[in-house]
Amino acid sequence: MSLLLVFTSMPAAAADTDGSSEVRTQDADALGEMERVRSVDVLDKETEDQAEDRTPESENTDGKKADSTDRIPSDGADGTDAVLPGQGRAEEASDGRDITALSNYDLSSGQISVRLKEAQAEYIYTGSAIEPEIEVVLSGEYPAGDGLSEKVIGKENYTVRYENNIDAGDASIIVTGKDEPGQDEPGKDEPGNEPDDDPQGDADDLQTKSDSRDKDSDPQTEDVYSNDICTGVRTVKFQIVPADIGKCELKAPKSVDYTGKQVKPDVELKYEGKKLAAKKDYRLTYANNTKMGTADLKIEGIGNFKGQRSVKFTIRFGTPALKVTASYSHIKLKWQKVKDAAGYVIYRSTSPGSGFKKVKTCKSASQTSFTDTGVKFGKTYYYKARAYKNVKVKKKTKKEYSVWSEVVSGKRQLTAVKISSAKCASETTAKLSWGKVTGADGYEVYKCETKNGTYTLAGKVTGGKVSYTAKKLKMGVKYYFKVRAYCKSGGKVNYGAFSAAKAETFTDGQRLYFLFPKGIPTKKAEMEQYLVTITVPIKDENGVPSTKQLRVHKDLTREFMGAFQDMYAIGFPVRAEDTDTYNWRSMASGKNRSHHSYGCVVDLNWGSNPMIGVTEGQYRPGVDPYSVTPEVVKIWKEHDFFWGGDWKSSKDYMHFTYTNH
Repeated sequence: MSLLLVFTSMPAAAADTDGSSEVRTQDADALGEMERVRSVDVLDKETEDQAEDRTPESENTDGKKADSTDRIPSDGADGTDAVLPGQGRAEEASDGRDITALSNYDLSSGQISVRLKEAQAEYIYTGSAIEPEIEVVLSGEYPAGDGLSEKVIGKENYTVRYENNIDAGDASIIVTGKDEPGQDEPGKDEPGNEPDDDPQGDADDLQTKSDSRDKDSDPQTEDVYSNDICTGVRTVKFQIVPADIGKCELKAPKSVDYTGKQVKPDVELKYEGKKLAAKKDYRLTYANNTKMGTADLKIEGIGNFKGQRSVKFTIRFGTPALKVTASYSHIKLKWQKVKDAAGYVIYRSTSPGSGFKKVKTCKSASQTSFTDTGVKFGKTYYYKARAYKNVKVKKKTKKEYSVWSEVVSGKRQLTAVKISSAKCASETTAKLSWGKVTGADGYEVYKCETKNGTYTLAGKVTGGKVSYTAKKLKMGVKYYFKVRAYCKSGGKVNYGAFSAAKAETFTDGQRLYFLFPKGIPTKKAEMEQYLVTITVPIKDENGVPSTKQLRVHKDLTREFMGAFQDMYAIGFPVRAEDTDTYNWRSMASGKNRSHHSYGCVVDLNWGSNPMIGVTEGQYRPGVDPYSVTPEVVKIWKEHDFFWGGDWKSSKDYMHFTYTNH
């Protein structure tokens, strides 16, 4: 059977007077709350037969069992065995194991220490958080050993927090007992964990917890249990020392161009794969860095880095940096003036890696360009250059050269076409015109129904003609056009670059007959065949989403839907009650039919976007959330609508129209 021993320090008056029991009791009303149970010793279970087999020598003459000879000597005031602060008692089981009771630990006690597990007090800066492992140890005299020994307190009894553990300097490890006020107690508020007023039940709980210890644990750590009480806070310091700047990956220039002033080339340093920051992680000091020759650079670690390293670099005669442009007749090189140069030498080749020959010597330092006309059309050429200065050596003048520039390439070619206009000429034609390209033998015209789609050849023109009429276009479709020049050289056709895409433009009347290729309706019944009902998404000023149905021309479904979806995406609010499209009616003047009759117009939030002088309301963008904003105007224009707010004669802020009417 299991034996549960509970030891507590009490006044003698609280003991039973009949002598029949060794268990002392306590009067709660008279004495108040007493100190907590110091420890509970739990012996391994023994069978009744084992208990009966004990020898008489194992009992005292009064019938009580004798204490284990390995126990701490009895020196308590009440005759009980003494217990070290912060620990429970120890018993030796029949198999010789040391069984330690549940304990009270105070991390602030002098008998408890926190030590770094690796016994390392300094760590080198890494750029990341450093979190050394620790051990919490209770020192004292234990019966299982001879003399002083120690007990490792389990990790489940405390929490560990790190502070200032990234940058170099003092770092802290704060160890807090799990029962310290303010610490979270797992499961405390869970159902079934309510306080139990039954003291016998508490004892049973302790017995159960003790019996649930891991029997397969390491013998050296089997005195570590999760049910101990642990309070107090302990802080341990360790050092993070700066890393050596000499161990950082370094990229530094070996040479720089002479400028006549101090040159201060930058460097790149990396540590553990991370790029270091100048003036934060290191500082640079330069010396002998004005004249041509060898200069010195000192790199000094600061902050999280220490140490120094030195770098030497050469200040050399400046090198020209070439830029190339080309046209039909020539290739042109440009560069910036090099300090103290007397001139420049240009070399050319048909191969990027070899065969370079001198083609030009610029004898003035101010000459910073060269136009090469001695090249064939359509063939690629490669160039490099170097500066030179005149140096006197033994009364003779000698040229001293800079290093070579980077190699650049270019070829004679036709320039790109610039389209000046692309206008609708009829239901199925569009007329284009563009600027003349030097050297062009002709031009190719390409068309597409979308700006960024695949363009197909619409036709060609030859000679000096710079216009073209594209035919057989689809009615009601807006086209985009591109043009490129071409010429023939050596039996080969050479092309210039394509122009930018140019959209077809329409007059108001043309847009309307594109919508009605069989003729514009004159009666409402005729108009019905062209109308469809669409459902568009809208939001109010609070962002609450809904939808609205609109009747529009069937060929403008994509445009209307796209504009409303884009307004919805930016959160522009739409009032359903004063937004509409189709309405078979005449204009306010009564003279002509409103283009609302043709399903190609929308009036948007008309209570907040008036037609000046005609309708009520104020136009207050930025104040009234329903007033049209520049973002909304941009959306509708991207979908090929005109805005009445752009009109000069009469501002109509609500009005977006496909026909600009």
